[in-house]
Amino acid sequence: MPITVLLIENDHAHAQAVADALADPWSGWRVDVVQSQAEAIDYLRRKRPDIVLAAQRTVGGSAYDLLQSLDGVPAMILVRMGAETHAAQAMRYGFEDFAVQDAALEYLLALPAQIDTVLERCSSARARQVAEAMLARQHRLLQAISRAQAMFIASSGPRAAFDALLQELMSLTQSAFGLVGQVVRADDGHPFLRVHAMTDISWDETSRARYAQHADEGMVFDNPHSLLGAALVSGEPVLTNDALQDPRSAGTPPGHPPLSTYLGLPIHAAGELVALVGLANRSEGYTAADVEFLQPLLNTIGQLEMARRAELARRKVEAELERTSMLLADKTRALEATLASVSQGITNVDAEGRIRVYNRRYLELLDLPEALLQSQPQFEEVVRFQTARGDFGPGFQYIEPMARGYVASQTETPDGHVNMPATYVRRTHTGRYIEVRTRSLEQGGRVRTFTDVTDYLSTLEALRLSEARWRSLTHLSSDWYWEQDAQFRFVRLDGNTYREAGVPDEMHYGRTRWELPDTFVTDGQWREHREALEAHRVFHDFEMHRLTEDGNPVWVSISGEPIFDGEGRFTGYRGVARDITERKLAEAEIQRLAFYDELTALPNRRLLMDRLERAVTACAREGCHGALLFLDLDNFKGVNDTMGHEWGDRLLVQVGHRVSACVRATDTVARLGGDEFVVVIQGLHAHADEAAAEAEAVAQKVLASLNQPYLVQGSEVHSTPSIGIALFRDVELPVQELLKRADLAMYQAKAQGRNTMCFFDPAMQAAASARSALEGDIRQGILRSEFVLHYQPVVNESGQVLGAEALVRWNHPQRGMVPPGEFISLAEQTGLILPLGRQVLGMACAQLARWAGTPHTAHWSVAVNVSAHEFRQADFVQEVLAVLNSSGADPRKLKLELTESLLLQDVEDSIRKMQALRTLGVGFSLDDFGTGYSSLSYLKRLPLDQLKIDQSFVRDVLTDPNDATIACTIITLAHSLCLDVVAEGVETQGQHAFLLRNGCKHFQGYLFGRPGPAELL
Repeated sequence: MPITVLLIENDHAHAQAVADALADPWSGWRVDVVQSQAEAIDYLRRKRPDIVLAAQRTVGGSAYDLLQSLDGVPAMILVRMGAETHAAQAMRYGFEDFAVQDAALEYLLALPAQIDTVLERCSSARARQVAEAMLARQHRLLQAISRAQAMFIASSGPRAAFDALLQELMSLTQSAFGLVGQVVRADDGHPFLRVHAMTDISWDETSRARYAQHADEGMVFDNPHSLLGAALVSGEPVLTNDALQDPRSAGTPPGHPPLSTYLGLPIHAAGELVALVGLANRSEGYTAADVEFLQPLLNTIGQLEMARRAELARRKVEAELERTSMLLADKTRALEATLASVSQGITNVDAEGRIRVYNRRYLELLDLPEALLQSQPQFEEVVRFQTARGDFGPGFQYIEPMARGYVASQTETPDGHVNMPATYVRRTHTGRYIEVRTRSLEQGGRVRTFTDVTDYLSTLEALRLSEARWRSLTHLSSDWYWEQDAQFRFVRLDGNTYREAGVPDEMHYGRTRWELPDTFVTDGQWREHREALEAHRVFHDFEMHRLTEDGNPVWVSISGEPIFDGEGRFTGYRGVARDITERKLAEAEIQRLAFYDELTALPNRRLLMDRLERAVTACAREGCHGALLFLDLDNFKGVNDTMGHEWGDRLLVQVGHRVSACVRATDTVARLGGDEFVVVIQGLHAHADEAAAEAEAVAQKVLASLNQPYLVQGSEVHSTPSIGIALFRDVELPVQELLKRADLAMYQAKAQGRNTMCFFDPAMQAAASARSALEGDIRQGILRSEFVLHYQPVVNESGQVLGAEALVRWNHPQRGMVPPGEFISLAEQTGLILPLGRQVLGMACAQLARWAGTPHTAHWSVAVNVSAHEFRQADFVQEVLAVLNSSGADPRKLKLELTESLLLQDVEDSIRKMQALRTLGVGFSLDDFGTGYSSLSYLKRLPLDQLKIDQSFVRDVLTDPNDATIACTIITLAHSLCLDVVAEGVETQGQHAFLLRNGCKHFQGYLFGRPGPAELL
C-alpha cells in the first residue's frame, strides 16, 4: 500500500541514499526530505505522513524537539555507530524504533522491513484505541440514556429534563453550542419549536433577558427558512459542515458567534415529531455516523416525551374531572343554601303525591315538625295533620273561599275531580297570611311555594290610607296635581294652583293646554309637546309663559305621564305643575349680568361681539358702510390714583351716558373693560369718503362731549379720549380684525398727542404684521441657532491685533445675512434679547476658548455688548459665570461693553454686579462714550477698564473742530482715570494719525478690518 515517509536529514548524500532505498515504484512508497526542524514543523502542520525518520541532529535542534509536533504520527530516530545509548533514551521519550547508521549504509537493507514492523505495530495500537474509544462512547451513550430516563421521570416540566439532555448531547458530540425544544403544532397545523434548553452563548444582556422571560413556557422559534427550521419542517436530520455558506442558514441572533458546523436532529415517537435538537460548532464537524450513534438516545427521549405528554393529558383530564366535580358539589351546596335562605317555603311533590323536597322556611311558615317530613309522607297526610291541629279554622274559614273546596278534598285521597287553584291565600293559626302558589311539572308532580304576604297586605292597606292623606296634603303644597282625559282636556286640578296669581281653575276645565288664553309658547314648542302627548310618552318640565288677568307674567313648569286602564287602553294624562316665576325672573337677571356691564349698564364684550357681527352682516347685505369707534380715556389712571377707584367708576358711568347721548338709538355703545369703550355705527354712506366724513362727525361730537369737565366729588375733573376709527363693509372681515384695526388706530391717536381721533391706515396694519412676523422669525432663529458672530479686530498703535469685538449677525434662511439694526430693537422690546444675549455670550466665550488653544491668538480678548434688559436681570452675574464655566474661557480675556443709559438706571446695583464679575477677571468697557448723559460723578465710581470713543466723533475729527475737541477730551479723561481708550470707526490713515498723535493707543474700524467670521481674522 502507498506509504509517505518524512525524512529529516541535513546530510544530502545520506538523505539521497535513504530515499533511493525506500522509494520503490512498485511498492508505492514516497520519501519527502526536509533539512531543518522549522521545515519539518511546517510540513507536519500542512500534511500528515505515515511515518517520520529523523536524524539525531538536524539544523535547528535535535530529533527530540519534534515529538510534540507529531500528533500521533509514529517516528523512528537514526543514530550513528556508537550512539546506541541515545537510541534507547529516544525509545523512552516516545520514538517507536531506531536504526543505527553504519558507515557502509548496510542498515538500509533492513530499513523497509523495520518501517513495516513499526507501522503494523502502530496500526494495531490505533485500532485498539479506536475500539476502546467506541466502547467508552457507547458506555457514555447508555449512561446518557439512563440519566435522561431518570430526569424525565423525576421532572414535572420539560425544562429541567431538556437541560440535562442538552448537557449529555454536548458532552457526547463535543459541540460548542446547542439547544433542545418541544415541537408543537399551531392551530393551522404548522409546527413550531418551544426552546426549553439552550447553551449560554455570548448574547448581550437584552437577549439573555428575553430568553429568561420566556424560559418557563419555552421561547418560541417558528422560522422555517433556517437550518433549525429545515429539520422542523422536513422531520429529517440536517447536517452541514459549512454552515456559513449553506443556503438554508438564516444567520444568528445579535451577539451569537457564527456557526461553522451544524447538526439538526429531529426526535420522533409513534410517527410524530415531538422534539428537536440543534448542535453546532464541533471542531472536526459532524457525520452521518454521529446521527446513527445518537439515534438510540433520541428514540428513548421521544418515547419519554410522548409518555410525559400522555401523563400531562391524563392529569389535565383528572384535573378537569375534579374541577367539574367541585363545581357540581358547589352548585349542590349553593342550591341547598339558596333553598335554606329564601324567604319562601318550597315543597316538591312527586307524581305519587309524596313530598320529596322541602326547605326550612316551609316548616317555619306552617309550624310543622321536621319528623313529619323526614319520612317523605303523602301530601294528604300533612293536610290531615294540619286539619286535626285546627290550622285551617272551623269549616276551613282560614282558607280563601275559592280554594276551600280544594283544601277540604285533600284530607282524603284525592279523586282528581276538584280543580287545584294556581294561587290562593290562607291564614295560619298564628294570624299570619300565606300566599300559596302551585305549578305542575311536565313529568308529573308539582312545586308549591308558600309566601308570607302579611306585610304586603298591610302595605296595601297603608297605601290606601296614604292615598287619602295625599289628597288632603296636595292642598297644602306649592305644586298642584292635574289630570286630563284621552282628548287631553283638563278634568281635575288638585292642590295650590296659581289661582291666587290671577288664573282661576275654571279657565282650565274642558280645554286642552294649547287652548288656554294668554299663553306665550312658540309653535315649535307646541308641536313637540303635542307629539309627545300623542305618542303617550312621559314628559318633564314643559315650560309655559302666561299672563294673569291683570297682565302680570307667570311661568309654569309641567311634568306628566300617560294613564292606562287595566286592559292597557290609554285613558289620559296626569301630572304635577309648579310656579317657576321667581326662577325665571332670576334667570333673566343673570342673563342681563352676562351681557351687560354691571357698572355702566352698557353692553359688555360678549354682547358687543354679537351686535358687531350683526352690524357687519347688515351692512354687507344693504351695501352701506359701518364704523367702529374705539375710545380710550387719556390719563384715566391718574384719576384712580388721586381720587380713588370709587370716583373713577363714577367718572366711567358719566362717560357712558355722554357717549350714548352722542349716537342714535340703533347704534351700540359698549364697555370693553377698564377705561375702554366701543361704538358701533350702522347705515353710513355707501361711498367710503362720505362714510368716513359721517364717522368723523360722530367722533368729533364724542370728543366735544367728553372734553367737557366732569363733576366728581364736588370738583371738576377733566379727562380726554383718544379715538380710533375703522370702517367696515365687507362681511368677510372678522369682527376680531375690526377691533384690532380700531385698537391700532386708537394707539396711533395717542401717539399723535392724545385727545384726538385717527382712522385706521392699512400701512399701520402692515407694519404691525411685519413686526409680528419678524418677532416670530427671531424666536425661531434663536431655536434653530441661525444667529452667528462676526468679529472686528481691535489693534494697538503698531497695528497688532489685541482682540476683537463680537458683533451678532442673523443668517436668515430666506433673507440671507441680516444686520443687527433690523432686529436688535425688536428683540429688546419683546424680551427676546435675553435668550439671544445668552446665545451670543456663549458663542463668544467658546471662540475665546478656541483662541486660547493657539499660540498666536492666545493673548486675544473678546468684547461682547450687553443690553439693558440683560444687565438688569437679577441672575445676570450667575448667567455669565455659568457660560464661562461651561465654555472653559479665561474670564480675564472677556470684556463686557455697557452703555451710559444702562448704568444710570440703578447705579448701586450696577456697581455690585460689575464688582462681582471684576473680581474674577472680567473687564468692562463703556461703549459709545459721550453720546449720552456722561457724568464724572458716576464715571469715577464705576469699576471700568476702558472707554470707547463713539464713531460719530471719530468720523469728523479732521474736519469738525468740535468733534476733534471732544475726542481729545475723552482721551485725556480716560488717561486721568487710568482707563484704556479705544477709538471706534477709524476708516482713514488721517483719522488714525490724529488719534495716535493725541494719545489714543487702541483702534477699531474698517481701516484695520471689517467684521467677519473668526476664521478671517
